[in-house]
Amino acid sequence: DVVAQFSKDKCVFRYGDATVMEAKLCGNVYKLKTVGGEVCHAATTPRKEPWAVVHARLGHIPYKRYEQLLTMADGVPRVADAPSDHVCAGCCMGKMREDNFSRSPEKTVKSAGVLDLIHSDVMGPMQTKTPGGCTYAVTFIDDFSRHVTVYFMKKKSEVLEKFKMFKADMENATGRKIKRIRSDNGGEYTGRIFKEYLSKQGNRHEKTVSYTPQ
Repeated sequence: DVVAQFSKDKCVFRYGDATVMEAKLCGNVYKLKTVGGEVCHAATTPRKEPWAVVHARLGHIPYKRYEQLLTMADGVPRVADAPSDHVCAGCCMGKMREDNFSRSPEKTVKSAGVLDLIHSDVMGPMQTKTPGGCTYAVTFIDDFSRHVTVYFMKKKSEVLEKFKMFKADMENATGRKIKRIRSDNGGEYTGRIFKEYLSKQGNRHEKTVSYTPQ
């Protein structure tokens, strides 16, 4: 602990046997005067850190701003290497954004006809079960007509079974074939059996970014 020793004309602060600073009495005020340069700089270090570390510590600052900071402040940490092709995962994630849902769905149609493109997603598990004991639901939305079909499921693994039902019903009703199905990267869509079925049927599977149904 630091101990303050008062005398008639000054106050001395000691840390063990070392004098940290002195405060001389000037009128009714003690004026501090630091002593011992090696003590004052005990918390500094000449070690240089990799740019990735300094970049993160300074709030993901760009390298050009870091160079400006070097000329504006003392004690800025130094880097041991130039950034070169450094890619910060945190910065990439922070700059990503989701598109807004369009208020005019008819303007977002990306297909030329019925069943050309089917959007699918799974919801659940839901806290309240249906009378049949289902806790999941899978949706199939035709991109061109915006026709929505919903099936309830007890397990997510039933997605392929429900897709087969949807495919048979829609192709029989329209006389057209499903060309593409678009979903996220959930395991219920990317499993081996689902992939093999789509391949045999000639359906192309397009995958979107997770949690971005836009």
